[in-house]
Amino acid sequence: MLSVHAADPEQGLNLALSAVVGYVSLVCWMVVMFPQIYMNYQRKSGEGVSLVMMIAWVCGDIFNITGALMQGLVSSTVLIGSYYLFVDSTLLYQIVYYRLVYQAHRPKYSCEDEQSRLTAAADNSNDDGLARAADRASVRDARGQSGSQLQTVLSLLLSLSAMAILVVLVVALVAGTGSAEPPTPGDGAKTSPLPLSQIIAQAMGTASATVYIMSYVPQAVQNYQRKSCEGLSIWLFLLSLLGNTTYALAILVVSLDPHYLAPYVPWLMGALVPCVIQMFILYQFHTYPH
Repeated sequence: MLSVHAADPEQGLNLALSAVVGYVSLVCWMVVMFPQIYMNYQRKSGEGVSLVMMIAWVCGDIFNITGALMQGLVSSTVLIGSYYLFVDSTLLYQIVYYRLVYQAHRPKYSCEDEQSRLTAAADNSNDDGLARAADRASVRDARGQSGSQLQTVLSLLLSLSAMAILVVLVVALVAGTGSAEPPTPGDGAKTSPLPLSQIIAQAMGTASATVYIMSYVPQAVQNYQRKSCEGLSIWLFLLSLLGNTTYALAILVVSLDPHYLAPYVPWLMGALVPCVIQMFILYQFHTYPH
């Protein structure tokens, strides 16, 4: 962890303020998913939230926590990142459940109801061809829904498998480089190269920032294609915006020294750049029906 002299009263105040702001961010992220989870429960649907965005969030959370632990960042950074992973995984599970498990039972009844209605109309009009057409339409609908669900399951399994492989590789690398010691000030005029563990930590932070930045794009594109924000909770993005800004402030209030900020750059980018896309999605709420 980067050292800050506790004996300096100003630095001590900055650390205290960083802790307060960091926990404000944590509170935002503790409740950010609740409105969306409740809306999905009410609607019995997860169609409003982009599945790609949620998978990207979980991947970004894994990168974030891994990099923060390896870099030795402030405890609030690791704590908030851990809670990100928990709540994002919860919402991802709910979306997958409503799209696959819950919906897997609904099409049967809807197809049967539609088939019964068309069959009754066929009987009333003594048109056997209409009944056969209803049967064929029901079969095509069921096959189409099954194929779409299978593609979603396969995509999800591939993404989770890739994350699992990545975590195993990272753990192996950390175990192999755990003995590397960072250079201590005053050892000499020569600058020692960074230990491999710190290089990997920076890579994890950069990957996390990249994933977080890009993760909101599928949601914005989905809203644009549908010309609607139906099924989305505006609080998901309002609280995300507040959580990201306070997350960055918790780092910035400690010090603006470039040497202090250098290890935090990926995390700052991952928090601040998504704010732009979040504000664009909030504009979509103003433009499109929801």
